[in-house]
Amino acid sequence: MIKEQLLEKYSLGKIIGVESLTQGYANENLKVITEQASILYRICKQQPLHLLEYEVRLMHALKKAGIKTAFPLADQAGKFIQQSEEHFVMLYEFKEGHEPELTANSASQIGREVGKLSLIRLTDELEKKNAVHIDNCHALIDEFGQCKNAMPEVFGYFKNQTDYLTSQLDTALPRGVVHGDIFPNNTIYKGEDLMAIIDFEEACSDQLMFDVGMTINGFCFVNNELQPDLLRSFLDAYHSVRNMTDSEWQALPIYMQWGSHGMLSWHLRNELINVPNQTQYERVLELMRRTQWMRSNEKEILKMVK
Repeated sequence: MIKEQLLEKYSLGKIIGVESLTQGYANENLKVITEQASILYRICKQQPLHLLEYEVRLMHALKKAGIKTAFPLADQAGKFIQQSEEHFVMLYEFKEGHEPELTANSASQIGREVGKLSLIRLTDELEKKNAVHIDNCHALIDEFGQCKNAMPEVFGYFKNQTDYLTSQLDTALPRGVVHGDIFPNNTIYKGEDLMAIIDFEEACSDQLMFDVGMTINGFCFVNNELQPDLLRSFLDAYHSVRNMTDSEWQALPIYMQWGSHGMLSWHLRNELINVPNQTQYERVLELMRRTQWMRSNEKEILKMVK
């Protein structure tokens, strides 16, 4: 629900129209058209104040680095975060555009932008665990015996793959700022041009290969099959901005698996283990097949990019 008295702090003029965009676990997003501009009105349902403040500091760093994103708006007093009843509210630039088609061009553009993001260094690194973390996978496994939606074919796979990744993820790899969820639905393209990566609310410090592996899952698979040309386009562009170490190159198939396994864990954690949902279940099976293929073809994946 829009609070008009809150908008008055921004001198945006009268409201002309409001359009609901998304209503998810963490946020409710609305497009608000005023006399002065179109803005994104974000109702923050879960993030506590200190994480929103960290997000604002991060967005300042992104702006300085020239990262393509939608930036938060300050009110006339310079405040970026507003209190509205039980939730906080933030206003953002509204970027017009669409989700991209998966092409060599879209993969290349996102690769360059992820490379730029990987170069950012914050002076006040937040001790915030990635929402997709191997510890969360082990915690999920502990819940399998008491869950209401038993899926033995999924649970057996999940434990095996979690154990495998636990032994393979390299905590010594370079760390920095990661977005954590760079998928087509979190990007905005206009025509063939990348306009913005959005939804930085889960950004944190992690191994840089996490974003590489996750973004490959988002931009380099078509019909659940890895496309070598898209993979090479993404990595060539990323590498043109930031040189991956030899250890990172060797770990690439592992972090690609970690990306798909992490997505699968998100579906399980967000109530699939207790509430049957056919759409989520089919997505889990798709991600299982993808991850199993990557695990069986690690050497072949490395040959694709050499």
